[in-house]
Amino acid sequence: MAPSARQSVELFHLVFLRALVAKGEDKALFAVKGGCNLRFFFGSVRYSEDIDLDVVVVARSTLKNRIDRLLAGPTVVAPLRARGIVLGEISTPKQTETTQRWKVGLRVEGIPAELRTKIEFSRRDAIEGGVFEALDAELARAHALPPFPATHYGAPRAIAQKIQALAGRSQPQARDVFDLAHVFALPKVTVALTAHDRGLVPTAIDRAMAISFDEYSAQVVAYLAPDQRDLFASRDVWNATQDSVVSKLESLQ
Repeated sequence: MAPSARQSVELFHLVFLRALVAKGEDKALFAVKGGCNLRFFFGSVRYSEDIDLDVVVVARSTLKNRIDRLLAGPTVVAPLRARGIVLGEISTPKQTETTQRWKVGLRVEGIPAELRTKIEFSRRDAIEGGVFEALDAELARAHALPPFPATHYGAPRAIAQKIQALAGRSQPQARDVFDLAHVFALPKVTVALTAHDRGLVPTAIDRAMAISFDEYSAQVVAYLAPDQRDLFASRDVWNATQDSVVSKLESLQ
């Protein structure tokens, strides 16, 4: 069966990440965060529209040159072409000292419209809470890839980042609530918040409670695999997800 649009975008993210971290000495310079972190390393059922990473040390011009070369090079182009995916339009709309973003088009056999995704790097002074380990083996098998290792944020840091996102976005996102519910439910998960992050919890609670079922359907259910949508598509599931996250956040105040 031909891959779906979501699967094709995810394969690009994985192939790109594998090429990025192919050099062992670079493993501590980049860390996967956000939805791809939860999907690639924690078994989340939600596909991510874009891939977000933190970067340290690497200068802006050095990173731009490196990513430009990767996107044009054989370690990205060849494995995608073998799966019927060709890179289309690529642009670099934001290249500042704090954020560097690439917009990438994907032309996929059997899908008429060019798919769009983004790669975004945020520059940090340090990567705190990073873990270097192989991505989820089941996900790797689904894409016929070896479970290669990469640095990503562990669960405690991922929770803090999601609280920051939920409290800090100008427009709250249902995916942040869904992702928090997933991480909170992981076995033996620990929560370690700084005083600053703990101070964001009341705002995160208000934001989580204000997100509607329609927003959840558009931002989360639409990004689930077809065999998962029926499990998560109901209003009752969304209400239970909201309640569980709000309850956990209240316990962190």
